[in-house]
Amino acid sequence: MASSGSLPSLARQCRDRLKDGRGRIESRFRAGLPSVQTATALTDLYDEVVRKIWDASLERAASQVRPSQLAQLTLVAHGGYGRRDLSPYSDADLMLLTPRRSAAAAAQVASTLVRDITDAGIDCGFSVRTPRECCTLAWSDPKIYTSLTESRYCFGSEATFDRYFDRFRAAARRRRNFLNHQALEARREERHKWGETNYLLRPNVKRSRGGLRDIQLVRWLGFSSYGATSLEQLHKLNALSEEDFGTLRRAHAFMLRLRHELHFRAKRAQDVLDRPTQLDIAEDWGYQGRLGVLPVEDFMQDYFEHTRGVRYVAAYFHDDTRIRSRAKGAIESVVSKRIDDRIRMGPTHIWVKAVALDAFAQSLPDVLRLIQLANRYSRRIAHPTWQAIRKSMQERETGSPDPESVRAFLELLGESGRLASLLRRLHELRIIEQLIPAMERCRGLLQFNAYHKYTVDAHCIRAVEAATDFEEAETSMGRRYRRLKDKTLLHLALLIHDLGKGYEEDHSEVGRRIALEVADAFGMSAEDKDTLQWLIHRHLLINEVAFRHDLNDPEVVHKFAVEVGSIARLELLLIHTVADLQAVGPDVLNDWKMGLIEDLYLRARRYFETGNLPGENELDLDSKIEQVGVALGEKDADPSLIQFAREMPLSLLRQHSTEDLIHELHQVGEWLSQNPGCYCTGAVDPAASAVRYTIVLRLGEQRIGIFARITAAFSACGLSIMRANVETVGQDLLWDQFWVNDPELKQREANLRIDEVCQVVSRAIDEPESVMPTPRRVWQTQGAREPSSVLLLPTKIVFDNDTFDHQTILSIFAYDRPALLSSISKTLSDMNVVIQFAKIDTHLDQIADVFYVTNLDETPITDSEQQEQIRTSLVQAIGEMPN
Repeated sequence: MASSGSLPSLARQCRDRLKDGRGRIESRFRAGLPSVQTATALTDLYDEVVRKIWDASLERAASQVRPSQLAQLTLVAHGGYGRRDLSPYSDADLMLLTPRRSAAAAAQVASTLVRDITDAGIDCGFSVRTPRECCTLAWSDPKIYTSLTESRYCFGSEATFDRYFDRFRAAARRRRNFLNHQALEARREERHKWGETNYLLRPNVKRSRGGLRDIQLVRWLGFSSYGATSLEQLHKLNALSEEDFGTLRRAHAFMLRLRHELHFRAKRAQDVLDRPTQLDIAEDWGYQGRLGVLPVEDFMQDYFEHTRGVRYVAAYFHDDTRIRSRAKGAIESVVSKRIDDRIRMGPTHIWVKAVALDAFAQSLPDVLRLIQLANRYSRRIAHPTWQAIRKSMQERETGSPDPESVRAFLELLGESGRLASLLRRLHELRIIEQLIPAMERCRGLLQFNAYHKYTVDAHCIRAVEAATDFEEAETSMGRRYRRLKDKTLLHLALLIHDLGKGYEEDHSEVGRRIALEVADAFGMSAEDKDTLQWLIHRHLLINEVAFRHDLNDPEVVHKFAVEVGSIARLELLLIHTVADLQAVGPDVLNDWKMGLIEDLYLRARRYFETGNLPGENELDLDSKIEQVGVALGEKDADPSLIQFAREMPLSLLRQHSTEDLIHELHQVGEWLSQNPGCYCTGAVDPAASAVRYTIVLRLGEQRIGIFARITAAFSACGLSIMRANVETVGQDLLWDQFWVNDPELKQREANLRIDEVCQVVSRAIDEPESVMPTPRRVWQTQGAREPSSVLLLPTKIVFDNDTFDHQTILSIFAYDRPALLSSISKTLSDMNVVIQFAKIDTHLDQIADVFYVTNLDETPITDSEQQEQIRTSLVQAIGEMPN
């Protein structure tokens, strides 16, 4: 695009007018101008600029075409510009409408019109079409159709516009079933890309579910069904009830204001509400927060309340237009059958008779029964019935649930089937919070980290759904789930397991108290109450042990088994853990994590059944050790290597086949017998989508700083460490494995790249006096790293001296950044901390690293002053970005 100084005079004037106008409107917006009026002012500004360019284009074309042809042209705004719904940097969809006989004149005008509009600074979508072409294209392309439904006359021939739009509207009414289907399919595709749920933590205010686009969907459906797109007109035509009209109008005002805010802040089109912006807007808009709810969470709960209302109204509006368009309204009632004195059921819907609706909507047992019937017969609850129940539950004071309601709810929880769908219905109707009051505070409560993708309430229901999906799964998890005779307790635990989030106290502690309150309110037996409390309180136990501890250590497995107490609880906890992880977000439960979970489960179950801990009386492992020892002896391997094979860590024995172990040990033995330095090799690990590096060396006197040099070498090569296992075998053999992400591997030949990395690692270890490798600087694109103000979860460093007598477990929880592990390991090295074992893991933007550490004399780190010095140094290192 040309610079401002080189633009023609008109374009430069228009650009200046646009800039000045936006600035004035922003000032008025900041002073309190309502969002709809802000959109109107922006539309008027665009109209003013476009009008000047339109007039100039006509004037230039007048010398080359007949005036009569120009007089028949019409400039039409459509889409957001057409409905006068602009945000500060929205694009403008314009169409030059022309009769066929004026096509040459239209081409002449268009050539300068679109150029000058673009040069003036408006992102313009432009087309030249005849009325016939408009219709033909609209029936074949839902995006064109939905945009043209909101056509607005701008300038030119009103007669041309009226003939086009009357014809377009009439033809759309005749094709309403087809066009509505097309519009819905297009919206579904868009939601699939931008978010199927309205509970996303980083939503697109326009395109995510429940956003502005779903309000537009109501307009599009209204156009073909009723000939109107205005919400006010649809309300007057009785297509929208008073309540639905109010819901959409309030949501539109809120989200339009939010979209204006995003555009003004970014000085460009911006519809994604990211986490830093959530914080800033919550502060600027005056949100105060409340007990257990931060200001930003309060703001986002408002956002989710609006998107929930939009999603609900849009779904029912579509349902109503579908029935009416098929002339089924009367048939539904005529062919319906009587369920009881108050409930009737038709081919598609179930409803409560109007005379009984008020009393029915206030009765929890009656409503729960209606939900069961709707589920059993796959019927939708009719809109008036749904609205009455929802309104009644909103106004109803929360109290102790009656026994009949509790019994009905527990019966629901005891089934699999469509349980998650039922719970979502109950949650939308605000019924769950009548039975479990803690659910009300968590409605739309975001979890302010990138590990979780959904709000607390949405995550809990998704966890129930993940468990019920095991019913049909032909997997070990499916078999375990089906073995549970009564699944009520599991489903209830999943539904409430995270309701303690948002408080300063650990959410598992708060959750335990919530579980006690629920168990008492539900009149549960002492045994079930105890199990429910334990399951909520310790629902992260498997994650903590499997992902952060050495599962080959008998003491770790023994303490875990003692904490669990029985096979029955172990199975409950296992299913709960897996369902919880699956509900967090896509790809969170990967094969590596599932393997660790299964490993811990099998070891603990074996202990319960046989009393044997890892390594005790395991015939398959004994056989493998014997085979490896014999094979190495036949190859005349070093006796110390044969001895090592008989004492190797269980992790190595379990991770590799006998053949792979023999090969790798032989390679290591040959290397160590001929070379004084470290052994380093790498291989692509397709299952982990990573490269696995194995590093083996004899420690000798060099016991400090090795891990730091390895991680620094990886960082210097541009590698991101995804996870690591560090083993100290016997007195002097270090055996480390790292799984890394290598961005350069796709552009390089794999073996050459791996050899290059191994050379850097070997040099860093074999030359301990050399300068530590410098982590490679990572240049991040805009938005890839959010400012520190958004990192609400503090860095957490925990020293555990209770688990072992001979080692200290150092756990570090922090937000990830480039070369973080290198910074941590260097800090530990500088403070003379020896790393005996390590387990590294990254959850999206957060790390959970565990180190088994000692002092130089191999004693645990118990001195509180020393611990505080290490903690202070680590916090400082974690907070520093690499140069």
